[in-house]
Amino acid sequence: MENDESLKASLLNKKKSYEKSNFDVLGICCTKEVFLIEGLLKPLEGVQDVSVIVPSKTVVVVHDPLLISASQIAAALNQVKLEASIRAYGEEKILNKWPKPYIIASGLLLAVSLFKNFYPPLRWFALGAAIIGFPPIFLRSITSIRRLSLDMNILIAIAVIGAVALGDYSEAGFIVFLFTTAEWLETLARHKAASGMTSLMSMTPQKAVLAETREVVDAEKVLIDSLIAVLAGEMIPIDGVVVEGRSEVDERTLTGESFPVPKQPGSQVWAGTQNIDGVFLSSILYCY
Repeated sequence: MENDESLKASLLNKKKSYEKSNFDVLGICCTKEVFLIEGLLKPLEGVQDVSVIVPSKTVVVVHDPLLISASQIAAALNQVKLEASIRAYGEEKILNKWPKPYIIASGLLLAVSLFKNFYPPLRWFALGAAIIGFPPIFLRSITSIRRLSLDMNILIAIAVIGAVALGDYSEAGFIVFLFTTAEWLETLARHKAASGMTSLMSMTPQKAVLAETREVVDAEKVLIDSLIAVLAGEMIPIDGVVVEGRSEVDERTLTGESFPVPKQPGSQVWAGTQNIDGVFLSSILYCY
C-alpha cells in the first residue's frame, strides 16, 4: 500500500507542470521519421514524452513549458526540414487544396517541353521543370544523408541528377513533377484522414467521475493532479496517467490501430480512447 501511495505521489509531483502540444509535421512520409523525431526531441530538456502519428502527420509532445516552449520544439523539428507548425488545441487544420507554386510551374514547363519535336530548343524547358521542383527534394535528401538514413528523397535525387547528367532532361522533369505531385496528393489524403480523426476525437465525453468523491463533474473543470475513475466500457475524458488498476484501452480513434493497448500504473492514457475492461484511476497531468 505504501508503494502505491509513493507511486502516486512521485507521478503527481513529477509531472504536474507538463502540458501537451500538437504539431502538424508535413515532412513525415513514413515510419522512418518516427525514430528521427523521437531521437531529436526526447533528449531535449523539458520534454517528457513524444508520440508520432504517421497517418495524420501529427506529433504530440508532452513537455514542461517553463523549460521548453512549443515554438522551440517546432524550431527543432524544422532544423531537419520537417515542415513543422504548432496546432492549437481544437483548431481545425486548413489546408490549401491547390498544389504549391513550384509544382504548377514545373508542370507547365514540362508541358511546353513536349513540343520539342517541333522546336528542339524547347527541350530546355524540361530542364527548367526539373530545376524548379528539385530544391525541396534535395534539401530533404541532404537531411537524410546527415542522419545516415536512406529514404525516397535520396533515391529521387539520385535519379534526377543521373538523368540530367545523361542529358535526358525530359525524364528528369517527369521524375520531379510526378514525385512532387504524388507528395501533394498524399498530403491531401492524409489531411482527410486527420479530419476524420479530429471528428472522432470530438466524441470525447464531457463528464468525468472524481475517484475520491464519485462526483460527476464537467471534464473541463477537472483540475491538474485530480484523480478520476474510468469504468469498463467508458471513454476516457481527459489525458492522464494510470496510478491504480489495470486494463486494456482501445486507441483506434487516435492511432488507427485496432489492437487494444494494455495499461498499468505509470501508463499514459489519452482523451477520446475507450477503456475496454477493468477499472483504473487516472491522474490528470496537464490541461489545455
